[in-house]
Amino acid sequence: MPETNTHRQEAKLQQSVKSIVSRFLRPIFFVLAVAFIALFDPFGLASSSSTASANWLNRLFADQYPDNGQHQVVVLLVDDNYVQRHQTYWPLPYNEQSKLFKRLLAYQPGAVFVDLLYTHDHSRTVPGQQPFMESQLLANVFERYQRQGIALLLANTGVPRDVDGGINVLPRFAATSRPALVSWSGLGNQYPLAMPTDLGTLETPALGLYREYCKQHDCLALPADAEAAARLPAIALQWGLKLSPLQEHISDIEHCSAPGVFDQLVQAMFWKLSISAQATCPYSLTLTASDLEASATEDRELLSKLLRGKLVLVGASIAGTGDLTLSPLHGKIPGVYLHAMALDNLITWGAHYYRDPPALADLRLGSLNLLDLVQCFLIILIAALKSFQSRPATSWPYSRWLRSPIFGLALMTLLLVLLSYALYRLNITPVNVLGFLLLSLSLFTEKIQERLQRPA
Repeated sequence: MPETNTHRQEAKLQQSVKSIVSRFLRPIFFVLAVAFIALFDPFGLASSSSTASANWLNRLFADQYPDNGQHQVVVLLVDDNYVQRHQTYWPLPYNEQSKLFKRLLAYQPGAVFVDLLYTHDHSRTVPGQQPFMESQLLANVFERYQRQGIALLLANTGVPRDVDGGINVLPRFAATSRPALVSWSGLGNQYPLAMPTDLGTLETPALGLYREYCKQHDCLALPADAEAAARLPAIALQWGLKLSPLQEHISDIEHCSAPGVFDQLVQAMFWKLSISAQATCPYSLTLTASDLEASATEDRELLSKLLRGKLVLVGASIAGTGDLTLSPLHGKIPGVYLHAMALDNLITWGAHYYRDPPALADLRLGSLNLLDLVQCFLIILIAALKSFQSRPATSWPYSRWLRSPIFGLALMTLLLVLLSYALYRLNITPVNVLGFLLLSLSLFTEKIQERLQRPA
């Protein structure tokens, strides 16, 4: 008998320990494990789903993107058609570039950024002429911009020339222009205002052109200099969807399409099935180099209306160059549109552009911000709801709701929708919506299946 009582006591003790582990320790371990993944992001899992969430929400709100910047920004593309018509080659010879920038200058743009790297002098040797004559001819054209008070920004790598193989703008071109940094790393899909480089702190094209815009318009909280801009958070780029109403006056837009929200959602969810729901034409007003060769009076008047006083970004759309950027709405497009969209974001929201939430504390493994704390709260909430589902029913009036997996999933979905909308209104990058939805589904699906399989 005493041995039997001892065995019973040991069994009760083991049962109590199992109950404590089941009710308290397992949820705690679950919360700690998921919080570790969310905060420290091993293997980049949280970052991948967070980026997917940001792109997904950009798709949802793109149709409502304001058109403030669309009236000020113009992209000018040198394309394959222009190269073929002139029976020339790429990189475009300096004499051809001289003609192109002379034509552009005639329409008196407000400022110009050239997204071409003038790293090597490829002037042709012409019998009877001094070497480098072609590059000097282009430099003279650039100098005319300077004399007429039109800001000219040239793409800059931020690396000193001839130092450990570094390449950058040729001195004769750098002397007649301002540098605009086009090369950086470590920011993912975000766009910086300025970055420290070996040549000092350099501003990016978007901020450089925005400064020119602010000379004619009231802009609040403009950073005083490049160092001040480098201390500001990077832009969480938002892409617009609707085509400029002026585009139809300059090119054929019959092939252009802008998918609706439902199509965007289907494409985002079932991307492996190659369901295409991408806009076929870029958001920014776009001209080609061939358009500048118009000779008819009405065409030139239209070009004057489109270009005079505007912020023009000159880039290339040449097959095989590899200068492409990835837009969540358009797929792969010429890289110059990245700068154009960042500039558009600045014109639209000024200092209140979309960004990551400010850091609360600096850690060795990264920065903790308010959104991280919100995500930890959501993780604890999911764990609490999951724990309630495993407990027996009580007389508490809300016990039935809390034990319902459908209620848990609906509550998490509602909270994510409200939180995403609040962050959208505050111009802050969204919470990891997709990650939390998948986590909720994985935890609540088993209980939902049990409910559905119960006999009526």
